[in-house]
This record gives sequence, C-alpha cells and structure tokens, in this order.
Amino acid sequence: FDEPLSNLDAKMRVSTRTEISKLHARLGATMIYVTHDQVEAMTMGDRICVMKEGDIMQVAEPLALYNEPANLFVAGFIGSPAMNFFRGTLRPAGDSVAFVEGGGATAPLQLTFGKPLAARAAGHLGEEVVLGVRPENISEAGPSAPPGSTADVRVDVAEPTGPETYLYLHTGTHPFIARVRPDVRCAAGGRIAAAFDLSRAHLFSARTGARMT
Repeated sequence: FDEPLSNLDAKMRVSTRTEISKLHARLGATMIYVTHDQVEAMTMGDRICVMKEGDIMQVAEPLALYNEPANLFVAGFIGSPAMNFFRGTLRPAGDSVAFVEGGGATAPLQLTFGKPLAARAAGHLGEEVVLGVRPENISEAGPSAPPGSTADVRVDVAEPTGPETYLYLHTGTHPFIARVRPDVRCAAGGRIAAAFDLSRAHLFSARTGARMT
C-alpha cells in the first residue's frame, strides 16, 4: 500500500484504516504500508521502519519507537503533539546532574535529574545536549513535585479539547507543549509552574542527534 488513505477525509480515513487492519488479521498475510501519517503507522503497524531521505533511522515495534527513539528525527516524528526539545548543557549538581538550558534566556530552564537519568548523563558533563520531554510528561506543578523538576514558564495559548487541554508554553528560549488535565485553567500571557516528569525524559547528543543510552 502506498499512501492509500491520503485523499480521504478524516472520518473516512479512520473507518478505512480499521477495515484494512481487519483485512490484515483475516488474511494473515504480510503487508507493506507506506505512509507519512505517524498515527496510521502506530495504529496499523506490527513493526515500523522510519526512513529519512532514503536512510533507515530505526526499525522497531510501535511502542518501542515511541518509548526508545534512536535519534532526534524518530523522536520528533513519532507522537502527536510531537516531543518537546530543549537545547542546553549538562552540569554537576551535588551528587546528581542538572540540565541547564542554553540560548541566552534571562532565567534559563534548570532541571535536576533523578538517579536513572543522572547515571546516563554523568559521562557527558559539559556537553551540549538536547533534552526531550513528551507533552503528556509535563503537568501543572503540585506540592509533591520533586525538587529540581519544575520551572516557571509563560503561557502563550491554552487549547481545551474536552478530555484534555493543550498548553502552549515558553521558557524564554524554547516554545513547548504540555498535555494537561481538562480542569487546568490558564490565561494567555500568564505564567504557570510546569512540572517535568524526568523519569520519562530522553537525552540526545546535540552533535549527532543520537539518543544517549
């Protein structure tokens, strides 16, 4: 199949996608499906090959691509809204490691890693890196938020969708998106304390784009 649903409207795409998946299960045959729509790939594929300009970036099962992207391209392609990226450097922070945002922000984003991520980052102190955090791993900070995992950020736009709300936020250097509870109320132009779930964060080399493992 080569982009078979690209000319259908949104409702028809969903129903046809379901029918193709049912046909695949009934036939038990191997199907190769080419698409630029990552939702189609994630929902229909047993195994996905992500390509860029003819080169294979990663081949894995859908959830493996989502949870363990091999590089920045895969991380940014899989997921909707896409993963947020923050450029900065790694610095020592007591017995841990901190990410300090670059780019000249007056009050840069500074986040202190927990033990698992700190262990991966310890060998890269002083290096320029890209911190990746998915929108669902960013929330409104509460009293139980771990120290070093929050930041005061600006609210650009709030989009309530019913079951969830998308917050378009800005650190002063990097714009990013948070997917939060529907009862979170934020006014555009205001500020919010955002909490980052760093146990679900990813680190990538700013030089090569490869994920640090």
